[in-house]
Amino acid sequence: MTLKRFNAVALAIFVLTLILALAGTCTAASVEIRGNPFDTGSTDAQNISWDFRSFGAFFFSANKYSNFLNGSGEHLYFEDSGNSPSIGKDNPSASTIDEGELIYTTRQLPSKYKVFSEEENVTKVSFFYTLPLFGKSYCAIDNDATNLARILYQQDESEKKTLRAGETWDIAGGYSLTLNGIDIEGDKCYFSLYRNSTELETAVISTDGTIDDRIFTAEDEFGDNASHIYFLTLVDSVFASADADFAVFKYTWLIDKDKPLSIDSGDEFGSFEVDQALENLIVMSNADIITINVDADRKTNITDEWYFKTSDAGKGSNGGYVIYPAKTIIVEEQKPGSSGTGAAGTNTSASTSDGVQMQEGNSTQTKAITENTSEKSEEVYSTSSEVQNEAEMPVAASSEAAASSGFGGFLAVFSLGSIAYCFKRSRI
Repeated sequence: MTLKRFNAVALAIFVLTLILALAGTCTAASVEIRGNPFDTGSTDAQNISWDFRSFGAFFFSANKYSNFLNGSGEHLYFEDSGNSPSIGKDNPSASTIDEGELIYTTRQLPSKYKVFSEEENVTKVSFFYTLPLFGKSYCAIDNDATNLARILYQQDESEKKTLRAGETWDIAGGYSLTLNGIDIEGDKCYFSLYRNSTELETAVISTDGTIDDRIFTAEDEFGDNASHIYFLTLVDSVFASADADFAVFKYTWLIDKDKPLSIDSGDEFGSFEVDQALENLIVMSNADIITINVDADRKTNITDEWYFKTSDAGKGSNGGYVIYPAKTIIVEEQKPGSSGTGAAGTNTSASTSDGVQMQEGNSTQTKAITENTSEKSEEVYSTSSEVQNEAEMPVAASSEAAASSGFGGFLAVFSLGSIAYCFKRSRI
């Protein structure tokens, strides 16, 4: 091989490996969301408590602040039963939570359908209710906290989805919407709703009528075996021409009707067992004794995702220790060149409703006791708009970078050295 050809090959290898290095770079960070810390040496037992203001892993929506102040949302607190020495300033070093002493409660709160809150003269729909459950928001079917459905998708008020005739929109959870066609006058559209390629509903919507006439809802029997809305969308506009026919959809809302979650007394969620399952309140407490690992390097799991962290023994006042609840998530940067567009490829949105994470279910729903000494898997989030919408991602108290540029970075450096060597040889 001549020196000239060798240089050309080396240059090609460098360019290729550099591209691979850039494309393969992926950065992830492990982020711990912490609740407010309490010093067991100076805090009364009845004051060891966390709500939306003091634990960032709880669901929270700033637009519903007054509802949270009035008692909606999640609450985690300690309630002494009088058995083992109670944690708190009366027994600063105590680290045993007896059965039933760690209480978790949650109440539902009202939410407006986006089309109702953003458009005038809407009477077809108004409110639905959501229940926060271990940091995730569910639809409380017919305002019943014991019958829940996962919210799969909700468009923000500023988002639109444009579909051309014959095009399909993959929404979420296997649900899709296909625009079948536009009438020749350009004021009606015909579309079908599918799940996993099975047609569920078809509709013809005209834009010439009232705002209610432009709202399409799909209903089915689920949860309490009564009929409920599981899908809603507004046909914002339609257009027909010789070149293209399309329709624009807004305020789309979707819940998972096929996998409802029923909460009953005795159900188990991590270390918690349901004590009361009421229409307006869920109350749980720890089913077994929890022994807190008073060690700064250890966790005490209370659900599959939540755990207690402490300082070392004696690092609080009066021989006590510092304790707080926490949750670890993994935040991943999207790779260069990745796209957030949907199947239809036009004005797509990746929103979820009120902070719902787009994942396959709540891992806390295992209904099995969590071993306090085990290490649990960490939740993974993307940095795209798929993460949290109305419920703001809480500011992390600490984070650890877990970044790697991959083997491609090494190859790029190696190639730089190779091409430099080649140019040096060419001068000889």
